[in-house]
Amino acid sequence: MGGVPYIRFFSDDWLSGTNALSLEERGALITLVALTASTGEPPKADYQRLSRQLGCTPGRAKKIIEALVDLGKIGIDGGSIINRRALTETEISQKNSEKQSEIARARWSKNPEKSNEIKERHDATAQPRQCQPEPEPEPYKKEEPKGSSKKGSRLPRDWSLPQEWSDWALAQGMDELSSRREADRFRDYWVSAPGQRGVKLDWQAVWRNWVRKWMDERDRRGHSAPPKFKIRARLPEEYQ
Repeated sequence: MGGVPYIRFFSDDWLSGTNALSLEERGALITLVALTASTGEPPKADYQRLSRQLGCTPGRAKKIIEALVDLGKIGIDGGSIINRRALTETEISQKNSEKQSEIARARWSKNPEKSNEIKERHDATAQPRQCQPEPEPEPYKKEEPKGSSKKGSRLPRDWSLPQEWSDWALAQGMDELSSRREADRFRDYWVSAPGQRGVKLDWQAVWRNWVRKWMDERDRRGHSAPPKFKIRARLPEEYQ
């Protein structure tokens, strides 16, 4: 008898049959049942091996098995640990599996063309997964907003203020010294801007807004025009 992936489990029978067991004994019992179903055969009374399967020392595993034998939950026959219910359920599950296989074979034999079609479809879908490497994932691409024709760009690190941009700033009332100073600040600010924040569609428009904000701030400070300096001349000593 071979092993089976599952057996029937009756919760009421389990609860009533194990209510007198300790938590440790219950864990050992369900592990022995699972080992029986997995292999189709009762596990051997090899306490060194059982200690690893039960998660305890060999001496403790021996005491737990002896306690379950005294309680009538298991028996030892020919060096094997027997649980009759586990063997019965394993046999029932094995027979049910064989019966389902027979039904499927009978169904396919009645319609061999459909059977071959199913097999070919299964092979066709299974073959790439089994024999061919998985394709490399495509790099993530952020979708552009609808209607956008450009992706934008970052300001070059060696950017300098174009003459046309400077002339526009001067025409708005910015003096030449401030224009050069703000151009340096403009470059340093946007070159160091992280990620998508430093990507713009129209850098000239960004510069115009930069100049407008500078002028608004200047006006708020009350410096609408550069200060005027008066030159005082000293009279010759003979006229003083």
